[in-house]
Amino acid sequence: MVLNGGYPPGTFKNSRPYGMPPFAQSLSDVEVAAVVTYIRTAWGNCGAPVTVKEVNELRSALLY
Repeated sequence: MVLNGGYPPGTFKNSRPYGMPPFAQSLSDVEVAAVVTYIRTAWGNCGAPVTVKEVNELRSALLY
């Protein structure tokens, strides 16, 4: 979501829903790893840190 963003489908009552813009072009792998690691470990979350290598691999992953 951080790299490619995401937008929900429009509906009859909400034809232009809010979404998240992509940040792949404006954040480096180091910055994306830091942001996602923060989200995964802040506010009582207990997710594992995200590595720069994982972010780099996701940049080239196919989107479906």
